[in-house]
Amino acid sequence: MCISLKKFLSVLLLSIILLTATADAAYTDNTAQLQPIELPIIMYHFLVDNKGEHHISPGEFERDLIFLKENGYNTIGISELIAFVHENRPLPPNPVMLTFDDGYYNNYVHGFPLLLKHNSKAVISIIGDHTDIWSKNFYEDLESGHMTWEQIREIVDSGLVEIGNHTYSMHLIKHGRKGCRRKDGENLLDYQRLFGRDVNRLQVRVLEECGFSPALFAFPYHAVCEDAIHVLQILGFRAAFTGSGKSNTITPGDSDCLFDLKRTNRSRLRPAEAILQQ
Repeated sequence: MCISLKKFLSVLLLSIILLTATADAAYTDNTAQLQPIELPIIMYHFLVDNKGEHHISPGEFERDLIFLKENGYNTIGISELIAFVHENRPLPPNPVMLTFDDGYYNNYVHGFPLLLKHNSKAVISIIGDHTDIWSKNFYEDLESGHMTWEQIREIVDSGLVEIGNHTYSMHLIKHGRKGCRRKDGENLLDYQRLFGRDVNRLQVRVLEECGFSPALFAFPYHAVCEDAIHVLQILGFRAAFTGSGKSNTITPGDSDCLFDLKRTNRSRLRPAEAILQQ
């Protein structure tokens, strides 16, 4: 009886040791996922043949996608980045984020088919009043037209495109305000109410049209306003695109890093390859 008990205790002890070792290994693996990463974020606007700084041709955009794929980069969406920070979910190796501002119709006509072709992800931040106007009075305009709600639903349903909030109607430079930035001398509470109403209006419109509210806000013209960040957090945003820069250090568990995501503009003279090699 004593021998059987000793054997039982030996087996039990061995099991505990093995389970502890397994748990330690799992903990070690989990800890490895907590390491900060550098995330390049590339910003696009127009996908048309033109001469403007923010205009690149569809062919140039496709060359970017081919370069990324051939060099081992993996495009990610904003939801994956948020999950990496808040839920400790690993990202694919060599992550990169592709973003578009304003929601132009040429993004839908030229960009979306190329994203499908190369199975690449992107984030498009739309302007609410422009989307409403073009949805009611749509006509073909590849130069400056905007996507409709129907087109936005289509690209979102693909699983490759996520939508960001680029204000409802504060994407302006007038009356002493650049974009949605607080004006000099403007009462703080008045500004926050104005900004909050505008941004929430687009949140509601996206919810009505697409069934979700964006987790990301993109400041127009990189005109970052610290007084707006608190409002965004109260409204439930999880991330914000701010200024331009080379890269971002993203640290799991650090929610603040998601509210200072810098992007590098992709101009005609600076392809993705040049941006990533800076």
